[in-house]
Amino acid sequence: MNEASLKKWFNIFCIMEFISCILLFCVAMPVKYGFDPETPLMFPIGMFHGVAFMGYILLAFLVKKIYKWDDEEFVFILLFAFIPFATWFVHKKIKKFEQENPS
Repeated sequence: MNEASLKKWFNIFCIMEFISCILLFCVAMPVKYGFDPETPLMFPIGMFHGVAFMGYILLAFLVKKIYKWDDEEFVFILLFAFIPFATWFVHKKIKKFEQENPS
């Protein structure tokens, strides 16, 4: 996989992780705990969130050298996966990097 496609996929997974958190916290959890604990809605949203999370983590390791992240910055990038909605900040950070370093 070349650098351009890795960057594109990491960007997509940043957004997917953000959207999956919104779906999980604003749709699935209120339905589960407010209405029906046995709702079939939890499985697809949970699966989407899990795939987005794993893709984000895996791709973060693959794009570390492309974005020239030092170890401290990389740890924060990984920790942002565990903080709800924080991958949006990573998305903004890589967009800024792309604007400053077009290639």
